[in-house]
Amino acid sequence: MLESPYIKFIYILSLFLDKINKKILCFIIKFFIIKGVNQQETLENKGSSETTRDITYNFYEYSFLIPQHKKNINPDFLEWFIGFTEGDGSFIVSKNKVYFDITQSLSDIQVLYFIKKELGFGKVLIREQEDRKVGVFYVTSKENFTRLIHIFNGNLSTHHKKKQYEYWLNTFNEQYNMKISFKNQLIKPSLHTSWISGFVDAEGCFYARVKSCLTSKLRKAPHLTFQVSQKEFDIIKSLRDIFLNTDSLDLKNVRYDKSWEGWTFHCSSFTKIKIIRNYFSRYKLKTKKSLSYTKWCKIHDMVLNKEHLTLEGLNKMDLLAKDMNKFIS
Repeated sequence: MLESPYIKFIYILSLFLDKINKKILCFIIKFFIIKGVNQQETLENKGSSETTRDITYNFYEYSFLIPQHKKNINPDFLEWFIGFTEGDGSFIVSKNKVYFDITQSLSDIQVLYFIKKELGFGKVLIREQEDRKVGVFYVTSKENFTRLIHIFNGNLSTHHKKKQYEYWLNTFNEQYNMKISFKNQLIKPSLHTSWISGFVDAEGCFYARVKSCLTSKLRKAPHLTFQVSQKEFDIIKSLRDIFLNTDSLDLKNVRYDKSWEGWTFHCSSFTKIKIIRNYFSRYKLKTKKSLSYTKWCKIHDMVLNKEHLTLEGLNKMDLLAKDMNKFIS
């Protein structure tokens, strides 16, 4: 498999040199294929061929499949889209046919139209689900399924979604008599891609409240929490390690909830919140959680400015906290 640094180089050439000499381009591709194969063999010799690795996303094949009215791909959006799908999307197989959809509450239906616009394909509808109306982004046709395949293939980060996608891809191949190979790898999330932003838009929350505090002179103190929840332990621990800059084997800042058999990473450290804010200032949230996040940041700024040391400041924080919590569903 061709590793991403070489893919990106060839991809950039294809964007800016529309009429590049074919012989030169073939030579470049052949050279980097050899480099990529050698690097892959080295990784496999180390026993890492099926583990989560520090590799970047590969959208090279998808770049040739984008709709005609889309001039080029937006890697930041695609990384966010993958993260959001791993949280809220579904690769569905029913009666030996494939389907794909993402469901959101009507209060957040705008994010589905955003996805449709950025991809340049797919549809959005409103349907009844468990006595309530929801918005659904969905995809139909062999052509559009193929586009999705080359967005997700080899670019997923959770074991559960990778397994679901593999079954979906195998069904697609049977349904349409295709032979697209499944790429058996996971990409490790990082602070340098927008995947976490998409995943948090699906599975994260920003909480704030002013609570009792016996050690405070005013007997009250602000409390901020960032948390992400998922049934898959590995991805939760990975996010914990990334934001807390640790690789320990303990369960600090990670808890298990047996009521839904899932894991949660939580962080309330005002120091670590700076790292969280730095990330989301670069990779913006797309759902209504961005509204909660904005107020969450305001409270954090007030703490940094020591406004929590006055009753007036605490009252302002309390109002902001109550206002931001209404966006949490």
